[in-house]
Amino acid sequence: MIQDKKIALLIDAENITSKYGAIIFREVAKYGTATYRRIYGDFVNSRNINWTQTDFSKFSLTPVQQYSYTVGKNSSDITMVIDAMDILYSGNVDMFCIVTSDSDYTKLVTRLREAGLSIIGMGETKTPRALKAACEKFIPLDSIFKTENKGNDKSKTAKTDVKAVKVDKMEKADDPAEKKVKREKKVKEEKAEEPKTDTENKSDAESEADSATPIEDIISTICNTILPDLETDSGWANLADVGNRLTKLYSDFDPRTYGYEKLSKLVKDRKEFEVDKKPGENHTSIYYIRLSEKPKK
Repeated sequence: MIQDKKIALLIDAENITSKYGAIIFREVAKYGTATYRRIYGDFVNSRNINWTQTDFSKFSLTPVQQYSYTVGKNSSDITMVIDAMDILYSGNVDMFCIVTSDSDYTKLVTRLREAGLSIIGMGETKTPRALKAACEKFIPLDSIFKTENKGNDKSKTAKTDVKAVKVDKMEKADDPAEKKVKREKKVKEEKAEEPKTDTENKSDAESEADSATPIEDIISTICNTILPDLETDSGWANLADVGNRLTKLYSDFDPRTYGYEKLSKLVKDRKEFEVDKKPGENHTSIYYIRLSEKPKK
Protein backbone atom coordinates (compact mmCIF):
# COMPACT_ATOMS: atom_id res chain seq x y z
CA MET A 1 0.00 0.00 0.00
CA ILE A 2 1.38 3.38 -1.05
CA GLN A 3 1.52 5.81 1.85
CA ASP A 4 -0.09 9.20 1.27
CA LYS A 5 2.27 12.14 1.17
CA LYS A 6 1.99 14.63 4.01
CA ILE A 7 1.22 18.03 2.54
CA ALA A 8 1.53 21.52 4.00
CA LEU A 9 -1.34 23.54 2.50
CA LEU A 10 -0.79 27.30 2.79
CA ILE A 11 -3.44 29.66 1.36
CA ASP A 12 -3.09 33.38 0.69
CA ALA A 13 -6.62 34.57 1.58
CA GLU A 14 -5.93 38.07 0.29
CA ASN A 15 -5.28 36.68 -3.18
CA ILE A 16 -7.57 33.65 -3.49
CA THR A 17 -11.35 33.70 -2.89
CA SER A 18 -13.35 31.15 -0.93
CA LYS A 19 -15.29 30.01 -4.02
CA TYR A 20 -12.28 27.83 -4.87
CA GLY A 21 -12.26 26.11 -1.46
CA ALA A 22 -13.79 22.78 -2.52
CA ILE A 23 -11.61 22.64 -5.65
CA ILE A 24 -8.44 23.27 -3.64
CA PHE A 25 -9.05 20.36 -1.27
CA ARG A 26 -10.20 18.04 -4.05
CA GLU A 27 -7.00 18.69 -5.98
CA VAL A 28 -4.80 18.31 -2.89
CA ALA A 29 -6.41 14.92 -2.16
CA LYS A 30 -4.98 13.60 -5.45
CA TYR A 31 -1.47 13.93 -4.05
CA GLY A 32 -1.85 13.10 -0.37
CA THR A 33 -3.18 14.40 2.95
CA ALA A 34 -3.06 18.04 4.02
CA THR A 35 -1.63 17.74 7.53
CA TYR A 36 -1.06 21.52 7.75
CA ARG A 37 -4.06 23.60 6.69
CA ARG A 38 -3.32 27.27 7.19
CA ILE A 39 -4.84 30.36 5.63
CA TYR A 40 -3.24 33.81 5.93
CA GLY A 41 -4.57 37.35 5.84
CA ASP A 42 -5.98 40.34 7.68
CA PHE A 43 -9.39 38.84 8.45
CA VAL A 44 -10.31 41.78 10.71
CA ASN A 45 -9.77 44.80 8.49
CA SER A 46 -9.25 43.69 4.88
CA ARG A 47 -12.18 44.17 2.49
CA ASN A 48 -10.52 41.94 -0.09
CA ILE A 49 -11.04 38.75 1.93
CA ASN A 50 -14.29 36.79 1.72
CA TRP A 51 -13.24 33.73 3.74
CA THR A 52 -15.43 33.34 6.83
CA GLN A 53 -15.57 31.32 10.04
CA THR A 54 -17.93 28.96 8.23
CA ASP A 55 -15.24 28.29 5.60
CA PHE A 56 -12.62 27.69 8.28
CA SER A 57 -14.84 25.11 9.96
CA LYS A 58 -15.95 23.48 6.71
CA PHE A 59 -12.39 22.88 5.47
CA SER A 60 -10.74 22.57 8.91
CA LEU A 61 -8.51 25.57 8.18
CA THR A 62 -6.38 27.35 10.76
CA PRO A 63 -6.61 31.11 10.12
CA VAL A 64 -3.42 33.06 10.73
CA GLN A 65 -4.29 36.70 11.41
CA GLN A 66 -1.79 39.24 10.13
CA TYR A 67 -2.68 42.91 10.53
CA SER A 68 -1.96 45.26 7.62
CA TYR A 69 0.35 47.99 8.85
CA THR A 70 0.66 49.58 5.41
CA VAL A 71 -2.28 50.29 3.12
CA GLY A 72 -2.12 48.48 -0.22
CA LYS A 73 0.41 45.86 0.88
CA ASN A 74 -0.29 42.14 1.21
CA SER A 75 0.16 41.61 4.94
CA SER A 76 0.36 37.82 4.81
CA ASP A 77 3.50 37.51 2.65
CA ILE A 78 6.20 37.46 5.31
CA THR A 79 4.09 35.46 7.80
CA MET A 80 3.49 32.68 5.30
CA VAL A 81 7.17 32.61 4.35
CA ILE A 82 8.26 32.29 8.00
CA ASP A 83 5.73 29.51 8.63
CA ALA A 84 6.76 27.67 5.47
CA MET A 85 10.41 27.66 6.53
CA ASP A 86 9.51 26.49 10.05
CA ILE A 87 7.47 23.64 8.56
CA LEU A 88 10.31 22.77 6.18
CA TYR A 89 12.86 22.47 9.00
CA SER A 90 10.44 20.44 11.13
CA GLY A 91 10.75 17.62 8.59
CA ASN A 92 7.09 16.68 9.05
CA VAL A 93 5.91 17.06 5.43
CA ASP A 94 6.77 15.61 2.03
CA MET A 95 5.17 18.29 -0.11
CA PHE A 96 3.99 21.90 -0.06
CA CYS A 97 0.91 23.33 -1.74
CA ILE A 98 1.09 27.12 -2.05
CA VAL A 99 -2.24 28.68 -3.05
CA THR A 100 -1.79 32.19 -4.44
CA SER A 101 -1.56 34.18 -7.67
CA ASP A 102 1.05 36.53 -6.19
CA SER A 103 4.48 36.30 -7.82
CA ASP A 104 6.08 37.54 -4.58
CA TYR A 105 6.04 33.90 -3.45
CA THR A 106 8.27 32.76 -6.32
CA LYS A 107 11.44 32.88 -4.21
CA LEU A 108 9.76 30.87 -1.44
CA VAL A 109 8.70 28.16 -3.89
CA THR A 110 12.20 28.04 -5.37
CA ARG A 111 13.76 27.69 -1.91
CA LEU A 112 11.41 24.85 -0.94
CA ARG A 113 12.22 22.98 -4.15
CA GLU A 114 15.93 23.39 -3.49
CA ALA A 115 15.32 21.57 -0.20
CA GLY A 116 14.14 18.57 -2.20
CA LEU A 117 10.40 18.88 -1.60
CA SER A 118 7.71 18.69 -4.26
CA ILE A 119 5.77 21.92 -4.72
CA ILE A 120 2.24 22.27 -6.08
CA GLY A 121 1.02 25.74 -6.90
CA MET A 122 -2.60 26.76 -7.22
CA GLY A 123 -3.95 30.08 -8.43
CA GLU A 124 -5.74 31.80 -11.27
CA THR A 125 -4.52 31.73 -14.85
CA LYS A 126 -3.41 35.37 -14.51
CA THR A 127 -0.60 34.18 -12.21
CA PRO A 128 2.79 35.40 -13.51
CA ARG A 129 4.75 32.78 -15.41
CA ALA A 130 7.70 33.01 -13.00
CA LEU A 131 5.65 31.54 -10.15
CA LYS A 132 4.11 28.87 -12.39
CA ALA A 133 7.52 27.78 -13.63
CA ALA A 134 8.90 27.58 -10.09
CA CYS A 135 6.26 25.00 -9.12
CA GLU A 136 6.51 21.33 -9.99
CA LYS A 137 2.84 21.48 -10.93
CA PHE A 138 0.58 24.54 -11.21
CA ILE A 139 -3.20 24.10 -11.09
CA PRO A 140 -5.48 26.81 -12.61
CA LEU A 141 -8.36 27.16 -10.16
CA ASP A 142 -10.50 29.49 -12.28
CA SER A 143 -10.35 27.17 -15.31
CA ILE A 144 -11.51 24.24 -13.17
CA PHE A 145 -14.24 26.37 -11.61
CA LYS A 146 -15.62 27.35 -15.03
CA THR A 147 -15.46 23.79 -16.36
CA GLU A 148 -17.32 22.41 -13.35
CA ASN A 149 -20.00 25.09 -13.57
CA LYS A 150 -20.87 24.39 -17.20
CA GLY A 151 -23.11 21.53 -16.04
CA ASN A 152 -24.82 23.82 -13.54
CA ASP A 153 -25.36 26.41 -16.28
CA LYS A 154 -27.16 23.84 -18.44
CA SER A 155 -29.42 22.97 -15.52
CA LYS A 156 -30.21 26.65 -15.00
CA THR A 157 -31.04 26.99 -18.69
CA ALA A 158 -33.57 24.15 -18.42
CA LYS A 159 -35.19 25.80 -15.39
CA THR A 160 -35.31 29.12 -17.22
CA ASP A 161 -37.13 27.47 -20.13
CA VAL A 162 -39.71 26.01 -17.73
CA LYS A 163 -40.27 29.44 -16.18
CA ALA A 164 -40.75 30.95 -19.63
CA VAL A 165 -43.45 28.40 -20.43
CA LYS A 166 -45.27 29.21 -17.17
CA VAL A 167 -45.13 32.93 -17.94
CA ASP A 168 -46.57 32.35 -21.41
CA LYS A 169 -49.46 30.32 -19.96
CA MET A 170 -50.27 33.05 -17.45
CA GLU A 171 -50.33 35.68 -20.16
CA LYS A 172 -52.64 33.69 -22.36
CA ALA A 173 -55.15 33.60 -19.50
CA ASP A 174 -54.80 37.32 -18.84
CA ASP A 175 -52.99 39.57 -21.32
CA PRO A 176 -53.46 43.25 -20.40
CA ALA A 177 -50.85 45.87 -21.27
CA GLU A 178 -49.41 45.73 -17.76
CA LYS A 179 -48.79 41.99 -18.08
CA LYS A 180 -46.97 42.57 -21.35
CA VAL A 181 -44.65 45.14 -19.79
CA LYS A 182 -43.86 42.77 -16.89
CA ARG A 183 -43.18 39.92 -19.30
CA GLU A 184 -40.71 42.00 -21.35
CA LYS A 185 -38.94 43.04 -18.16
CA LYS A 186 -38.75 39.41 -16.95
CA VAL A 187 -37.37 38.22 -20.29
CA LYS A 188 -34.61 40.85 -20.16
CA GLU A 189 -33.67 39.84 -16.61
CA GLU A 190 -33.56 36.13 -17.49
CA LYS A 191 -31.54 36.81 -20.62
CA ALA A 192 -28.97 38.66 -18.55
CA GLU A 193 -28.66 35.61 -16.28
CA GLU A 194 -28.41 33.09 -19.12
CA PRO A 195 -25.20 31.03 -19.18
CA LYS A 196 -22.71 31.60 -21.95
CA THR A 197 -22.84 29.53 -25.11
CA ASP A 198 -20.20 26.91 -25.94
CA THR A 199 -18.63 29.42 -28.36
CA GLU A 200 -18.41 32.06 -25.63
CA ASN A 201 -17.01 29.53 -23.17
CA LYS A 202 -14.40 28.49 -25.71
CA SER A 203 -13.50 32.15 -26.19
CA ASP A 204 -13.05 32.50 -22.42
CA ALA A 205 -10.80 29.45 -22.38
CA GLU A 206 -8.69 30.89 -25.19
CA SER A 207 -8.46 34.19 -23.34
CA GLU A 208 -7.28 32.42 -20.19
CA ALA A 209 -4.82 30.38 -22.21
CA ASP A 210 -3.17 33.62 -23.35
CA SER A 211 -1.53 33.85 -19.91
CA ALA A 212 -0.55 30.16 -20.00
CA THR A 213 1.75 28.25 -22.31
CA PRO A 214 0.29 28.56 -25.86
CA ILE A 215 -1.51 25.40 -26.98
CA GLU A 216 0.54 25.31 -30.19
CA ASP A 217 3.71 25.08 -28.08
CA ILE A 218 2.20 22.13 -26.22
CA ILE A 219 1.26 20.34 -29.45
CA SER A 220 4.66 21.02 -31.00
CA THR A 221 6.43 19.62 -27.94
CA ILE A 222 4.33 16.45 -28.01
CA CYS A 223 5.00 15.93 -31.73
CA ASN A 224 8.69 16.80 -31.88
CA THR A 225 10.04 15.96 -28.42
CA ILE A 226 7.84 13.68 -26.34
CA LEU A 227 6.46 11.16 -28.84
CA PRO A 228 9.83 10.45 -30.54
CA ASP A 229 11.20 9.64 -27.08
CA LEU A 230 8.29 7.54 -25.76
CA GLU A 231 6.86 5.82 -28.83
CA THR A 232 7.27 2.09 -29.41
CA ASP A 233 8.24 0.52 -32.75
CA SER A 234 4.60 0.83 -33.83
CA GLY A 235 4.64 4.54 -33.09
CA TRP A 236 2.26 4.37 -30.13
CA ALA A 237 2.95 5.93 -26.71
CA ASN A 238 1.05 5.70 -23.44
CA LEU A 239 -0.90 8.95 -23.03
CA ALA A 240 -0.34 8.92 -19.26
CA ASP A 241 3.43 8.97 -19.86
CA VAL A 242 2.96 11.82 -22.33
CA GLY A 243 1.00 13.77 -19.71
CA ASN A 244 3.66 13.20 -17.05
CA ARG A 245 6.38 14.42 -19.41
CA LEU A 246 4.33 17.50 -20.31
CA THR A 247 3.93 18.41 -16.65
CA LYS A 248 7.67 18.20 -16.13
CA LEU A 249 8.33 20.45 -19.11
CA TYR A 250 5.47 22.89 -18.45
CA SER A 251 4.50 23.19 -14.78
CA ASP A 252 1.41 25.23 -15.70
CA PHE A 253 0.09 22.65 -18.15
CA ASP A 254 -3.45 21.54 -17.40
CA PRO A 255 -5.95 20.56 -20.13
CA ARG A 256 -8.67 22.45 -18.25
CA THR A 257 -6.85 25.70 -19.04
CA TYR A 258 -7.62 25.10 -22.72
CA GLY A 259 -11.26 24.10 -22.22
CA TYR A 260 -10.82 20.30 -21.95
CA GLU A 261 -11.60 18.18 -18.90
CA LYS A 262 -8.89 15.62 -19.70
CA LEU A 263 -5.78 15.31 -21.84
CA SER A 264 -7.44 12.49 -23.78
CA LYS A 265 -10.19 14.86 -24.94
CA LEU A 266 -7.65 17.48 -25.95
CA VAL A 267 -5.60 15.14 -28.16
CA LYS A 268 -8.75 13.59 -29.66
CA ASP A 269 -9.72 17.06 -30.84
CA ARG A 270 -6.40 17.54 -32.68
CA LYS A 271 -5.77 16.31 -36.21
CA GLU A 272 -2.09 15.81 -35.45
CA PHE A 273 -2.81 12.66 -33.44
CA GLU A 274 -4.46 9.27 -33.53
CA VAL A 275 -5.82 7.99 -30.23
CA ASP A 276 -6.48 4.38 -29.26
CA LYS A 277 -8.41 3.31 -26.16
CA LYS A 278 -7.86 -0.08 -24.51
CA PRO A 279 -9.35 -1.63 -21.35
CA GLY A 280 -7.23 -1.50 -18.21
CA GLU A 281 -7.51 -2.97 -14.73
CA ASN A 282 -10.54 -2.43 -12.48
CA HIS A 283 -12.76 -1.15 -15.30
CA THR A 284 -10.32 1.63 -16.23
CA SER A 285 -9.20 2.66 -19.71
CA ILE A 286 -5.68 3.13 -21.06
CA TYR A 287 -5.15 5.61 -23.87
CA TYR A 288 -2.39 5.46 -26.45
CA ILE A 289 -1.37 8.19 -28.86
CA ARG A 290 0.68 8.47 -32.03
CA LEU A 291 1.18 10.95 -34.83
CA SER A 292 -1.37 10.90 -37.62
CA GLU A 293 -0.16 9.65 -40.99
CA LYS A 294 -0.69 13.16 -42.31
CA PRO A 295 0.00 15.55 -39.45
CA LYS A 296 -1.59 18.97 -39.59
CA LYS A 297 0.91 21.60 -40.69
